[in-house]
Amino acid sequence: MNVWFYIIVMAVIQGIAEFLPISSSGHLALLGALFGFDGEKSQALGIVLHAGSLLAIVIFYWKTLLGFLKPEQWRLAAMLILGTIPAGVLGMALELSGFAKDLFDNLMVIGFAFLITATLLRLSEKPKLIIRPSGQEDAEPTPLDKISVRQALAIGIGQMFAILPGLSRSGTTITVGILTGVNREAAGTFSFLLAIPVIAGAALVHAYKMFKHPPEAGDITYLQMAVGLVVSAAVSFWALSFLTRLIKRGKLACFAWYLYILGAGVILWQLTVMIRKANGL
Repeated sequence: MNVWFYIIVMAVIQGIAEFLPISSSGHLALLGALFGFDGEKSQALGIVLHAGSLLAIVIFYWKTLLGFLKPEQWRLAAMLILGTIPAGVLGMALELSGFAKDLFDNLMVIGFAFLITATLLRLSEKPKLIIRPSGQEDAEPTPLDKISVRQALAIGIGQMFAILPGLSRSGTTITVGILTGVNREAAGTFSFLLAIPVIAGAALVHAYKMFKHPPEAGDITYLQMAVGLVVSAAVSFWALSFLTRLIKRGKLACFAWYLYILGAGVILWQLTVMIRKANGL
């Protein structure tokens, strides 16, 4: 496969699926099975593409990030740290155990995870399902700077489950935020800010693997990596802008139908493969 084509395709997929609620990990695993794309082909490229997405978040939310220098924003920073812990602990355990690769290789599981993501996106538009503490049933949705420990932890647990390929990180965390009473826009912002340590962590994992198994000389040039960075950052920024507008309008469920069709298709495909193997075909 042409290296330039590979880099552009992976950069576009990274940018779109990292933020739109369709699961980047699920799509990369699916494309790997269909077309032979290998997510581990270049650890250096993995670092660069994640760095592009990280750069997009920093540019998009630069005012909010600068606000963390002020004491009045330290509480929000603490809630983000709390929300990061569950996924960080589970992710590290999966990586050290070697079980993470098994998850990416099981397309049947990924197919069902797509269906779960679709259902979560549908639930995000059901106000009657919002859970609030006793006595606060009629309270206004929680703004970003008032997100509670309960809400931050719930969102963090949602992010932990979203380690499963096919289960969208943004879709899960935004839905959990909305269903625990967080304002729609605040749920989106919290989810995207929560992505910063997640994406940075993924880049560090790639860097660690590259350090352990250095790539062959000439695998991917600096120019190609620079193009990958720019494409990933540009597409990521567009995806962020697009999704924040959809969140404001309460239109997350528009992605559900795509995921229902995709998930059902993957499951039927894998069932067909299993039947053919059972019959020796």
